[in-house]
Parts: sequence; C-alpha cells; structure tokens
Amino acid sequence: MDRSTFEVRLRAAAQQAVQLARQYVREALPDEVVFLVYPNQSCDENPRVGDEVVFPDESLPEGRHHGPWQADEALNFLWRGGKVPEWIDISVQGVGARCTIIGLRCCGRFTGEEDLLYHQNKGGPPFSVKSPYLPTGWESVEASGRFSLDWRQQE
Repeated sequence: MDRSTFEVRLRAAAQQAVQLARQYVREALPDEVVFLVYPNQSCDENPRVGDEVVFPDESLPEGRHHGPWQADEALNFLWRGGKVPEWIDISVQGVGARCTIIGLRCCGRFTGEEDLLYHQNKGGPPFSVKSPYLPTGWESVEASGRFSLDWRQQE
C-alpha cells in the first residue's frame, strides 16, 4: 500500500470516528485529532501468509500506548515501506483542550497486500470505525441518554 492511500484512509476513518462519537457523548469533540497507538493487539502465532511480517519487540504492557501523536507521527510508525497493520480498530477515547483523542488498536501482522487487509467491505481497509467504550448497562441515546467519555473514572 502506498503511503498516500494509507494516509487518506487514516484521516477519513478518524473523521468518521469523531462523527460517530458525537452521536453518543456529551462532550464537544473538536475536529482536530491526536492518536494513541496500541501496537500488537492480535494473536500472531499462526504461520505467516504472503508478505506478512511481525514486530513482537514493539509490544507494550496491557493498556499502554504510544502518543498522543499527530497524524504524521502515527503514519511514520504504522506505514513501513508499503506495509501496514492488517486491521486497525479506531475509536474516540477522550477529548483534550483543543483536540479529540483517538485510539488505534492495531494488528501485529503487517502486509502490503491489499487482499490481506481486513474490513474490505467498509471502504477503508484496514480501518474499522468503532463507537467509544459504552457505559455498563447503556442501551441507546433514546433510552439511556448521552454519556461522558470519562464514565469509567466516575464509577
């Protein structure tokens, strides 16, 4: 995958994640974003397929991440000479004074082969836009109302 295609998909997925989160959360979410990158979030013990490579030395302890990074910093880490993580779950995690904080939970297998990327049917592989973490017992905006992104600290 070329870097410009990956960048376009990252920026589009980030914008979609912010738009989705705005439907659920109380906080005003700025359009400006920063990224928290969680590497190696997959089980990568199976034999490699095609051009897959892994970087096990880049694993971080549970809950730890790189960043907050601007888009270029995240791109520099995730795009590796034409190879990118096979899947990346993207969701809003928080809000700062001037930016929305987006989490990127990344597969540990990297590939440059488009057909090995997950989420082909969602228009921007390898990205899958997810909602923010939902509060325990939350049903819907209609039934439960909007929630705060920091609901876990309030429990």
